[in-house]
Amino acid sequence: MNVLQTIRENYRNLTKAEQQIADTILQNPRAVLECSISELSQISGVKSEASVVKFYRKIGLTSFQQFKVLLAQELSKAPLEIVYEDITEGDDAITITQKIFKATVRAILDTLDTIDATSLEKATELFLKAKRVFFFGFAASAAVAFDAFHKFSRLGKHCVFSNDEHIMVTLLANATKDDLVVAISHTGETKSIVALSKKAIEMGIPLIAITGNGKSSLAKLATVVLVTNTKETKIRTDAMTSRIVQLVILDTIYTLLAVRDPSAIENLKKSRLAVSELKY
Repeated sequence: MNVLQTIRENYRNLTKAEQQIADTILQNPRAVLECSISELSQISGVKSEASVVKFYRKIGLTSFQQFKVLLAQELSKAPLEIVYEDITEGDDAITITQKIFKATVRAILDTLDTIDATSLEKATELFLKAKRVFFFGFAASAAVAFDAFHKFSRLGKHCVFSNDEHIMVTLLANATKDDLVVAISHTGETKSIVALSKKAIEMGIPLIAITGNGKSSLAKLATVVLVTNTKETKIRTDAMTSRIVQLVILDTIYTLLAVRDPSAIENLKKSRLAVSELKY
């Protein structure tokens, strides 16, 4: 599907508000790739996000994320840009290696420059107080959530994780206000993550969001938002460098927790001793 061509072909059938959205997209489609649904509605001058929903449905799409993926594919200058923005077909192994490593380091340093230390402090306090910690993450973010589940369990925290959303819904149903939810999503627009997070907030459970979009649907729900600063929102919607930054943020909270919790080091010693018995 050619998104821009489809918009042009259907332009006359759109309402005034939908035409304003279409004009915004056609004038600067690359800028739209970095917008959340609420940001697109704002810069288009329409009253609500509902107008954006009606717009993408009218051109035959089922979600805003589907629209952005198709638009990104259409705008990519070369097929490899979908895989990694800085890679070209002529790059050899060492060039690709250097670009990947440098981009990852840059993403970590960029996030270091922009991350809010106060939010990290608040997140650590929520971990300290929590009786149980629920880690939400699916697809690429599931690997990050599982790593956190393992890591914080070693400190003696009662952690919960599954990459099956049905299981997580079931477990969340028995959560209390004394628990904590950590939701991980690069785009902050994954339906299942947002739905689970919304349920947690309705139950009065504090929510930490780790996302690449501080204005996303997930970020708007969160008690504390920790934002990764990467280039990936421009063309790709999957997580590569952002996944590494998410891990670094959780490692930081893990270390802060170990420093602040008197029982953490003792629990870590017990965990290491237990694991040592599984090795030769």
